[in-house]
Amino acid sequence: MTQTNEALTPGRKVMLVALLCAILAMFAGSFAYRMQSRGLTVEVRSESGGRGGMGNPMGAMMGVDVDQLRDLMRKVQDNPNDPQVLLELGNTFMMMQAWDKALDYLNTAQKAAPGDMKVQRALGMVHFQRKEYDQAKKCFDLVLKKEPDDALAHYNMGILLKHYMKRPAEGDQHFRRVVQLRPEDPDVLKSAQEELAAPAAQ
Repeated sequence: MTQTNEALTPGRKVMLVALLCAILAMFAGSFAYRMQSRGLTVEVRSESGGRGGMGNPMGAMMGVDVDQLRDLMRKVQDNPNDPQVLLELGNTFMMMQAWDKALDYLNTAQKAAPGDMKVQRALGMVHFQRKEYDQAKKCFDLVLKKEPDDALAHYNMGILLKHYMKRPAEGDQHFRRVVQLRPEDPDVLKSAQEELAAPAAQ
């Protein structure tokens, strides 16, 4: 078991980095982040380059703007079916690794906007973290059905199938598609190439 976890660390790291990159893009751009080892480590930087969480120690620790979180909570009380606010709340709790809370908001967002692929991507991430791999696959399947050239969704599906659902041949098909699509993120491309170059598991 330990050997498997260590072998999957780079792939899992890239998967989380790329998905959280999309999450952070929804905010004001005042966050920088990085992932380390198998766990999620969020590093917060202000736009001036200093580290901190808008003057709030808890915000700094979690990488979350607490004032923004409070504002989102007020908004969802006023309009509990606003899919954009629900998605942002789900993403915020994802950053805090509060997966159950994130799932609650994202499920509500999905009901309000069933065709929103940003919600499906986020749901895929949450289900993956909760080790609900069949559910994560369904989310990424929906994304790829609507956006078949989404390199990140192909990469995520490759990691999921090859390493967590024990379907390496199918996983490699998605990694080959990533290489064909030449994503802008060099880490995703490099990791897909490494997956294809790795010897088959015994």
